[in-house]
Amino acid sequence: MSDAAGSLRSGRLGATSLAGLGERHARLLLVLLFFACVLPGFFTLPVIDRDEARFAQASRQMVESGDYVAPRLGDEYRFKKPIGIYWLQTAAVKLTGLAPEAPIWAYRLPSLFAALIAVLVTHAVGLRLFSPRAAFFGAALLAASLILGAEARLAKTDATLLAFAVTGQLVLARLHSARADEKVPLGWTLLFWGAMGGGILIKGPIVPMLAGFTVLGLLAWERRGAWLKPLRPMIGVPFLLLIVLPWLIAIWLNTGMAFFHEAVGNDLLGKVATGQESHGAPPGAHLLAFFVIFWPGAALAAIAAPWVWSSRSVPAVRFALCWIVPFWIAFELFATKLPHYTLPTYPAIALLAGAALASGRLTPPAGWARLLALAAAVGGILAGIGLVVVLHRLSGLLPAEALGLVALATVIGGFAAYRALSATLEATYPLLIAQAVVLYGLGFGVAAPRLEALWVSPQVARSIAAHAPCPDPQVLVSGFTEASTLFVLGTDTRHGTGAEAADFLAGPGCRVVAVTDRQRAAFEARERELGQQAALIDTVSGFNLGNGRWMTLQILATPANATKGS
Repeated sequence: MSDAAGSLRSGRLGATSLAGLGERHARLLLVLLFFACVLPGFFTLPVIDRDEARFAQASRQMVESGDYVAPRLGDEYRFKKPIGIYWLQTAAVKLTGLAPEAPIWAYRLPSLFAALIAVLVTHAVGLRLFSPRAAFFGAALLAASLILGAEARLAKTDATLLAFAVTGQLVLARLHSARADEKVPLGWTLLFWGAMGGGILIKGPIVPMLAGFTVLGLLAWERRGAWLKPLRPMIGVPFLLLIVLPWLIAIWLNTGMAFFHEAVGNDLLGKVATGQESHGAPPGAHLLAFFVIFWPGAALAAIAAPWVWSSRSVPAVRFALCWIVPFWIAFELFATKLPHYTLPTYPAIALLAGAALASGRLTPPAGWARLLALAAAVGGILAGIGLVVVLHRLSGLLPAEALGLVALATVIGGFAAYRALSATLEATYPLLIAQAVVLYGLGFGVAAPRLEALWVSPQVARSIAAHAPCPDPQVLVSGFTEASTLFVLGTDTRHGTGAEAADFLAGPGCRVVAVTDRQRAAFEARERELGQQAALIDTVSGFNLGNGRWMTLQILATPANATKGS
């Protein structure tokens, strides 16, 4: 075994050795770290536009309608993604016993537990490829990352996709690192193809694409493919089809080719060719985003890059590089870019960073490495201060817990900065992870739920509940068409233009409309045509997270139904 490979396996860390920390205890620490990072805000953050609200509302309508084949959002089919996430979310809300009016946190449960699975499977991959210490550090970096914490709190596809993706990679790592004479049980074959099938039901070809790129990269680099024989495609492919085909046949029988046209033709291929929903960006955008969304581990990943390059002849490092590079390049070339698109590569990046740290080769750190670690600590301090400033400016609030948490984050960050300049990275990074835990509590748990301006639909709901002339009015929202209105105000909520809002108020029964400033002129013009005068019962202002615009909504009712507003 080469010196590089030997250091990977032994994971020398000198005084900071984790000797005595068994795999079971390591997993327990990872679970505790994960929940410390993710649970703040999980239950208190309102539904978030756009994607979370769309997925959660479609799942709610699936529960309400009993149609578990064709998801709908409002009156229209929602065919952006396959059925998998909707099934998981409907199962979650049913298991909680809160369906169909379950709060948003119930729809987030699949993302929460999928993200935890991703962390634990990343640890298992690290144990297979590197040393126990490298596996622990890599999984801890993933658990503490900003991007995983965000996705674990959102009722959408990407945390679940990551769980299937890293499971497939675990099998490939198992096969790639196996001895030539080692017999691989059939269960590993079924696990791989099951992960491929589950990934397809969540988000189409992304998980098979990751596995395929990894295999092709290794074949091109090593010129050997015998290690792939245990995949047994003659058994595995039928198993995959058994998972995927029943729903594909059901949706085809139910809606014809509509799903395939929308999901493949418009959504998938459209993202490759054009920047959908104003999410276009040039190549390199994912790399720039990485240094923010993989905080605090991004600095260590950059510091580890020279070690990774010098260790590229080691099979475990080769595997991780083939996991990362082809997939990353493909998504840099795609026109549509969102930060989470490269998330399936982050476990491998985290493990390489953890392996570099565990190798002992980063001690003592170079001057530029110290500066990167220092930047990570200072960035955390500035982020905490910025959160408190934004909270005060937008809400006028300065709660004691926010001040306490920002003070704690600043102290930990200051200590981490001192360590970055004077000690080892092994002594610095536990402090950065502790700073991350505190900042997530501040940002997700304290600040974000109190930023009322971000949560427009809950504001509208509270306004209608307080000022509407009857307990359960018919509601139309004009100019604000985000799915959160349906989730918060009810599936029967209608959307329309300003003119349609005026026509709606002219109908029978107790009716209320919420009209944005952009639709106000059309609403008033139609009112004059109808010879009616609506009564203003309240005004709501906020920030539309879906399109990034500030707006004001007037809550109105017909004079006969109106009550005096505040």
